[in-house]
Amino acid sequence: MSERIPATPKIGILKGSKRDAGFDDHALSSKILIANQSQSLDRSFSSVGMLLGQGVLWCLLVIGIVVADRCSDCVASGKTYCANTQQCLDDVETRCDTRIKLALNCPRSPMIAYSDELARNQIMVITTAAQNPNPQLCFDNQLPTMKVYKYREVNCSKVYDDVTCAAFTAYDVTKKAIVVSFKGAHGEHQIRELMESFMIHGTMKFFDYGRVAKMGYDSFMYLWNGGIQEDLRYLKYTYPTFELWVNGHSLGATLGIIASSFIAHIHLFEPDQMKVMVMGAGRVGDYAFADWYSNTFPYSFRIVHRDDPATRSPTVDDVHNVTMYHARFEVWYDNYMKPGDAYEVCQEADGPYCSNLSTDKPIADDHLYYFNIQLPLWGHAGCPKNISAYAQPEN
Repeated sequence: MSERIPATPKIGILKGSKRDAGFDDHALSSKILIANQSQSLDRSFSSVGMLLGQGVLWCLLVIGIVVADRCSDCVASGKTYCANTQQCLDDVETRCDTRIKLALNCPRSPMIAYSDELARNQIMVITTAAQNPNPQLCFDNQLPTMKVYKYREVNCSKVYDDVTCAAFTAYDVTKKAIVVSFKGAHGEHQIRELMESFMIHGTMKFFDYGRVAKMGYDSFMYLWNGGIQEDLRYLKYTYPTFELWVNGHSLGATLGIIASSFIAHIHLFEPDQMKVMVMGAGRVGDYAFADWYSNTFPYSFRIVHRDDPATRSPTVDDVHNVTMYHARFEVWYDNYMKPGDAYEVCQEADGPYCSNLSTDKPIADDHLYYFNIQLPLWGHAGCPKNISAYAQPEN
C-alpha cells in the first residue's frame, strides 16, 4: 500500500495544506474586499485558514497513528492485518490485496513529506560530489553556496591496498546545514571484498539497536577515525544551530545509514536535527535495527530507482541466520526519474510492497543512474551544467 505522487507534490506534513482542506485564500480575500473589511480582518481570516489547515493535518496524523496501532495490535496477536480493508484477519483465505504480517510494515506515512525538488536539485548533487576528490567542483557548478570543509579518503581493507572509502564534510550558511556525504563502492577489489566480507562475517551487534552488516560498520569506522569525527565536531562547534544532512549512494548509502545511527547514539546530533536521504541502499541490518531506525529518525528517505539490484540485497545473513530488513521510508521511482516523473512513498518498510512488487529482472544501470544522471561519471566530471550527456539510454 503506497501513495503515488506526481513529481510536483504539495509540500507539507502528510499533505495537510490549506488547499488540501478545500480552503481558498483568493475567494476569501475577494469576499473581504467586497465587504470592505479592514486589512486586519483579512489577516484574521488568513490565520483562521492556517489553523483549520493545521487542524486537518493533525486529524490526518491522529488517524494514521490509530491505524498503525490497530495494525500493530493485530500482528502482535499472531493474525494478519489487511491494509486495504483495515481489518484483522482470522482466516488466511479471506480476500485481501495488501497483507501485513510484521509490525515494521504497518502502513504509516512519513511525518515530514518527501520533496522531489530537494532530492533532485540538491541531495543528488551532494551525493554525486562524493565521487570527486574535489567535491567543490560540483558545488561551484550546481550549488555555489555549499562549501566543502574536508575530503577524507582512507584505506578500508585488510586485504587490498587499492580499496578505499571516501567521504566529505561541507556546510551551507544559507541553508543552515552541515553535510556529510559518503562515496559508493568503486573498483573490482572493493566490490569483491564487500561481498566476501558479508558472506564471512555477516552482521554484528550495534549497541542495543539490533544488528548491522559488519563490513558496513567497519568501513564507516575507518572513515570516522580517519578524520570525519574531527571534521563534524568542528563544524558542529562552529555552527551549533545547523542541522545535519547525511547522504550517500550504493555503499555510501549503507555508510550514511550507519553514520546517522552512530552520530545519534553519541548525541553529536539528535535524530530530529538530521535529514537522511540515501540512494541505491542495500539492506543494512536485521529486523530490530530496521524497527529502531524507522522509529528514531523522523526525516529519513531511501530512494530506489526502478529495478536497482542493490536495493534487493542482502536478504539473509547466513553466518548468524539473520533475516535482513530495510528501514522506512522507501521512495520508488518506477521510471527513468526524469523531471516530472511520478514516484511512490511506500507506507510499509520491507516486504511485498513498492519496488519489491516489481517482477522485472534487476537492471544494473538502474543502480548507476539516479534522477536520469549517471552519478559516477557526472561526479568525476565535476557535475557540469550540461547534464544531457549523462542521461540513461532508453530501451
